[in-house]
Amino acid sequence: MDSLLDAALRYARRGVPVFPLHTPVGPDGCSCAKDACPSPGKHPRVRHGVHDAVTEPRVIRAWWRRWPLANIGLATGVVMDVCDLDTDDGLRAVRAMVTTAGPTVRSGHGWHVWFTPTGHGNRTGLLPGVDWRGRGGSVVAPPSRHASGRRYAFVRPWTDEPLPACPPDLLRLVEPPARVAPVSAPPVGDLRRYARAAVDGEVDRILRAPRPGWRGGRRTPGGRNSALNAAAFRLGQLAAAGSLDPADVWTRLTDAALATGLTPHETRRTIESGWRAGLRRPRPSA
Repeated sequence: MDSLLDAALRYARRGVPVFPLHTPVGPDGCSCAKDACPSPGKHPRVRHGVHDAVTEPRVIRAWWRRWPLANIGLATGVVMDVCDLDTDDGLRAVRAMVTTAGPTVRSGHGWHVWFTPTGHGNRTGLLPGVDWRGRGGSVVAPPSRHASGRRYAFVRPWTDEPLPACPPDLLRLVEPPARVAPVSAPPVGDLRRYARAAVDGEVDRILRAPRPGWRGGRRTPGGRNSALNAAAFRLGQLAAAGSLDPADVWTRLTDAALATGLTPHETRRTIESGWRAGLRRPRPSA
């Protein structure tokens, strides 16, 4: 078995951005030393997590010199997307959709199946026990160690063959909900037509918001959270006027935010805050 450093360098040589994760300690502990760590061996050692992932050997060697037992995190959505399966039923359901099997990893209690990037972000609950790691996401990679003591391992190797495309039936679950065009165009000035265009515009602003970076030697926070809050506020105003389907809007805002790398927790909190404020200030009909 390759060392963790050798494996990390091998992934990087093939274009997959890499970053170090914490390591399970004993049956229930984690190298983060937090009491009752909720995800031992799965969360980042570096401050910005997947956003710090690199393919530069110099940086990777420095990380693993500092933390030689660090588990390996891979950024998804660059070289591959990953279907994360936590149940036997989920595995059977996905296998029924797949005609060409690609690299498959046995995780601690499930499987990771690799596909060509779809361009979509992370999605949870495609099917019971089935999640998707795409743009802005990450997975734990072999030969990292799971909290169960088992090593992540390829049960179907990653070869030089091109990764398979996501099968159509699975892709339909990964894709954001389709927007159905109206049969006939609404009258000019119709608020509902304006609202639909507003959702598209707000999602685009979120996706184009500046990412965290460095300026003048200082870390800059970027504008993703602010863009999300403003979008939720403005769309909440339209929803209060009866012009939008809240479930559809929340799904699209959540997908856009996760695609930029915001966490599920901060995404939900930010949308809730902006949405509530918008509902209190409905936008009047034109």
